[in-house]
Amino acid sequence: MVKESLPNWVHQDSDEGLVHVNVGGLKRSLCSSTLKKFPDTRLGKLLACDSEEDILQVCDDYDVQQKEFYFDRNPGLFPYVLHFYQTGKLHVMEELCVFSFSQEIEYWGIHELHLSPCCHNFYHERKEYIEDRDWDLRSDDQQEPSFNSSFEELSALDKDLAKFKGAWCAELRSYIWLRLEDPGHSTASKVIAVASLSVVLTSIVAMCIHSMPEFQRVDDNEKPIEDPVLTILEEICIACFSAEFVIRLIVAPSRRKFLGNPLNIIDVASILPFYATLALETTDEDSMEENEDLENVGRVVQVLRLMRVLRILKLARHSIGLRALGATVRHSYQEVGLLILFLSVGISIFSALIYFAEKEEKDTDLGTIPSGWWWAMITMTTVGYGDTCPVT
Repeated sequence: MVKESLPNWVHQDSDEGLVHVNVGGLKRSLCSSTLKKFPDTRLGKLLACDSEEDILQVCDDYDVQQKEFYFDRNPGLFPYVLHFYQTGKLHVMEELCVFSFSQEIEYWGIHELHLSPCCHNFYHERKEYIEDRDWDLRSDDQQEPSFNSSFEELSALDKDLAKFKGAWCAELRSYIWLRLEDPGHSTASKVIAVASLSVVLTSIVAMCIHSMPEFQRVDDNEKPIEDPVLTILEEICIACFSAEFVIRLIVAPSRRKFLGNPLNIIDVASILPFYATLALETTDEDSMEENEDLENVGRVVQVLRLMRVLRILKLARHSIGLRALGATVRHSYQEVGLLILFLSVGISIFSALIYFAEKEEKDTDLGTIPSGWWWAMITMTTVGYGDTCPVT
């Protein structure tokens, strides 16, 4: 408890003042000038406290006589926090539990972006690996996750479940949501996941079969039409996709977050072409005139049918490997961007050089710099199609 009036250092502007902290018995002193560099962290917020209530909201206790702030936290992890204040970078040892470490730095108000490059890859790879293992090892008879463990507090699924509290039909919606989102939750969840995956595979196989000459049909006017069996199969698959999406949208704890999820965007992209094609074909049948607009409608229909290939991406919802690949690209976007930058610089330089070397030739395919881009790209990437090559 706060015993006296506030300490004098709170009201001082001097950078030489010391802040004495006691973290689970580990006592350390930090310069206020160092803490001022990180005002958004928990220790940095101590400098802005101007009342007893403010102090006790930041720390667990304060002793005015010893001018010491007490924090009831793990003293074994606090040296990593101290090292951050001294260097501005976080380091994590391999023997540490990454989720305990993540929970600890979150308490101190330190973001994971401050992780040193030498520890960044190890930290995130280990964290994703444990998340995937925990997903697979969850007990089938587990009804609702506990919110006490460090992983479940950080789990996005558990955070979604917390949003159901106080919502309409919270119990029913959370019951359905768990079985649709977590395949390892129960036997019913596994059955739903297998059924959904089977429909996706069936739709992909039907799309591939449709391209075979044996299954292509024409009407009396020699106009291509859909195979009746494949059409029925397509409608059944789309009905299943639509029902699943609508149910998940209704029971979602946050519709904004749901619609912004990349996997759900893929679901929409795989469903909409069917309905758009159906609407355009209905318009085509109702109109009796042959004109340029109807020809354009036919081209749009062909493009929309081609977009059915996006259903292959729905496999990402049922494949940890595909999701891991997406996470790898997302975490390595800086390296990928650097690679593309280097390639672009090389393409620009060599396309300009080949243009000036070839511009006087008559029978050359490299008479412009844009055509040189294609030649430089397929050459630098060692593809070398041979469709474009210099003649000098």
